[in-house]
Amino acid sequence: GFKLRAVSVPVCMWEFNQNDAKRDSGSKLVRCGLAKALKPKEGFGGIVLSAEASAKVSPADLEVILKRGVGGVNCSWNRLDQVPSRTLGKPSLHRRLPYLLAANPVNYGKPFKMNTAEALAAALYIAGLPEDARSLLAPFQWGPEFLRLNAEALDAYKGAGDAAGVAACEADMEAQRRAKAGLKLERQGLQSDD
Repeated sequence: GFKLRAVSVPVCMWEFNQNDAKRDSGSKLVRCGLAKALKPKEGFGGIVLSAEASAKVSPADLEVILKRGVGGVNCSWNRLDQVPSRTLGKPSLHRRLPYLLAANPVNYGKPFKMNTAEALAAALYIAGLPEDARSLLAPFQWGPEFLRLNAEALDAYKGAGDAAGVAACEADMEAQRRAKAGLKLERQGLQSDD
């Protein structure tokens, strides 16, 4: 596991009280003193993670994150449509995460289905703050697995430079996944012809 230590930048999340607070990763981050909960109308000047954003989070966001932090939305995937994402923070600072796999027990192995802690940790890692990412994941048994499962992708994104570079890395990795899947299907087809 990872050692619990303070995070060097502000980590905030808008709380929509849609999940069981005892089991919810965002609530646990707040209880551990690693994040601050924001009310839905509360302002925030840092990078905001949003599934609706067009730009990807990237190392180019580091300066803003160091000055103002990173924020996310603590809500249920099943009720995302009830969250006014566009009104949270500054729209010009909204960022989307690239392709990553969840390691939490609810959505293990599912692309893009990360919980709040995984999403915030991924943003910090990609921006160039891997130790802060580890700190955010420290309270969770599956925390090290998230970084192991996504190690290659996170390191590639972290080395990409900017949002366009992250998008290019994501496209390259998608092409590799498709090629592997094609080879696998081809092999299965060859085996069934025997």
